[in-house]
Amino acid sequence: MLSRSADSMYWIGRYMERAENTIRLLRVRLNFMVGQAAQHGNDRGWQQFFSALRQPPPAMKNGVVDSQVALQMAHDLTFNADNQTSISGCINLARSNARTVRSQLSSQLWEHMNRLYLRLHAWQGHQNWHEERDNFFRELESSVSLFQGLALSSLLHDEGWLFIQIGGHLERILSVCSLLQAHFQHFGVDGGERLETVDPLNGIGVLRACNSFESYCRVYDPRPETRQVTSFLLLNPFLPNSARFNIDQMADLLRQVAGATETRRSGDLNRLSGKLQAHLEYSQIDDVIEIGANTFVTDIMESCDQIHSALQDAYFNYDIEEAFA
Repeated sequence: MLSRSADSMYWIGRYMERAENTIRLLRVRLNFMVGQAAQHGNDRGWQQFFSALRQPPPAMKNGVVDSQVALQMAHDLTFNADNQTSISGCINLARSNARTVRSQLSSQLWEHMNRLYLRLHAWQGHQNWHEERDNFFRELESSVSLFQGLALSSLLHDEGWLFIQIGGHLERILSVCSLLQAHFQHFGVDGGERLETVDPLNGIGVLRACNSFESYCRVYDPRPETRQVTSFLLLNPFLPNSARFNIDQMADLLRQVAGATETRRSGDLNRLSGKLQAHLEYSQIDDVIEIGANTFVTDIMESCDQIHSALQDAYFNYDIEEAFA
């Protein structure tokens, strides 16, 4: 596979996963506005939401978040195509990358991405979209999830498919870590270093933003405790949205890519992913508390950045002269 094609496949996976994460966070945040009568709860909720998406916080008015400004910013995170975190921006970029590798995608997958792109732009011109926004976000989330199903069922599971999956898993790890950091920062004690429960309702929001609340209730008490939520989303090996599950999947996919491409440049990449995989496999929640929750999560994100850079060096950005050396 050409390096530019592999790069496009990787970013398709990342942008589609990023779009799904933004959709879930928007839907949960806007639904929580209905149940949060206290202005202070809404303030922290909005600040947590934008921190989780690594976006600038909303403006304050008379010492509190200006709700109208926050809602306009949420609208921009839906339809502003110039923002690479917005739903529209992510889907546009995923579709642009898909166009460059059109011959390696199935007709079903390509047509689905086009329908999703056109449907999103149709909603943008809908005068009363905000009155139906819950249905809108549910429809969008289902459409983005269907992308993964079509990729699984209609693509050859060759290098291209592997790069799509690697991109998706890496993006999901970063999304979960950012959400936990925002939770620690705005609803934690001592900046989140002590995993004490401040607001159980917000714990439910964090779990719902990861599609994990019902799974959590099967393992723990339905009243979320910060310690248990953190352990569940970081260390559970069976939860599809946990950091550990996605690191395990990503490390296995990276080994498959190395075998399929027979590259000699994957040593650093496999070492970094294996080190991170072992770190989470043998860590327990007491280790997270001893190190500090924010520090532990930051270390995971920095390791993911290193894996991204090593992936770029190994497969996307090397010189042709070196490849034939």
